[in-house]
Amino acid sequence: MTHRFRIGALVSVIALLAGVLTPGSASAATTQIEAENATLSQATVATNHTGFSGSGFVDYANVTGSFVQFSVTAASAGSATLTFRYANGTTVNRPMTISVNGTAVATNLAFNGTGSWNTWADKATSVSLAAGANTVRATATTANGGPNVDRLTVTTGTSGTGPTAAQLLAKVTSCSQISNGRYKTDEDVSTATVQVCQKTGAVFWKADMDIDCDGVRTTQCNENTDCCFLPETFCETSGGGPLNAAGLPYVVVPSPSNTWDYRNFNIGCGTVVAVIFNNQIEYAVVGDTGPTAIIGEASYATANDLGIDPDPSNGGTDSGVTYIVFQGSQRVSPIENHNSAITLGRSLATSFVNNN
Repeated sequence: MTHRFRIGALVSVIALLAGVLTPGSASAATTQIEAENATLSQATVATNHTGFSGSGFVDYANVTGSFVQFSVTAASAGSATLTFRYANGTTVNRPMTISVNGTAVATNLAFNGTGSWNTWADKATSVSLAAGANTVRATATTANGGPNVDRLTVTTGTSGTGPTAAQLLAKVTSCSQISNGRYKTDEDVSTATVQVCQKTGAVFWKADMDIDCDGVRTTQCNENTDCCFLPETFCETSGGGPLNAAGLPYVVVPSPSNTWDYRNFNIGCGTVVAVIFNNQIEYAVVGDTGPTAIIGEASYATANDLGIDPDPSNGGTDSGVTYIVFQGSQRVSPIENHNSAITLGRSLATSFVNNN
């Protein structure tokens, strides 16, 4: 697809309660398992970096097939969220395949650079657990091995699963338009077709997805991979630096204009956005602003997690993406904590389904 042209700088386990629950029916149950207590293959326990929990972390050997295997016990069969706390001090993605009871549930899940080996981040994926004993294995798929892994958090219950994509989409079938006109999906299209719509507790639009690769320079996002790369984002990390498009799922909103001004709707940096594509939900944050006349853009990591080609030069998708932006004072802080975005997003999504 055609990549968007940007104008100048963007204003810039112990018994777990598991089960498929309806929104709001029960609270979440969470268990943390230290990686150093798991079963290791071609990996070692290390302590030579700071910020880890427990007595150490797992350092993968630089070899394809090295793995960490966790033992997880579930009281009953059902959905769960696995969140890996990891560090990757390189600029190269160190993907892993996540398997549950011998079956791959997430192939080549991206573990992008975190800035340093002392900087830890969270990577989450949804799975189904069987009643009783389960094995969760994280296997390196490249010769670089996996990232350093500190722990696995297993979350079940409403806050762990939230509404389904179908439940959210059922609430946005009609549009009460709040934008003064419509947006284009790309610079080179002739017609503006996308409305910004209002529901109780959220605004939404249905559009394409162009790839934003601005911010921290990484292997995926830099001047060579993206013709329009900018080393900054409108929203900043807790440390005052740009966001990492390759590592953090975020959404780009149009800069304020007469068409629509997000600031008038209690939306800002760290606001949670449910991005829905192909029956999948990615909970991202508002992280950047774009051209005043165009809508439908998200970070490299958002696209990658949803199975959309994240290449900033020719990736993205021309249609089929729904963006539900939850209004209100609740924001993700620090903005770079994706696990917090998932937790808050599921809570806000539950309220959205219940109130519409």
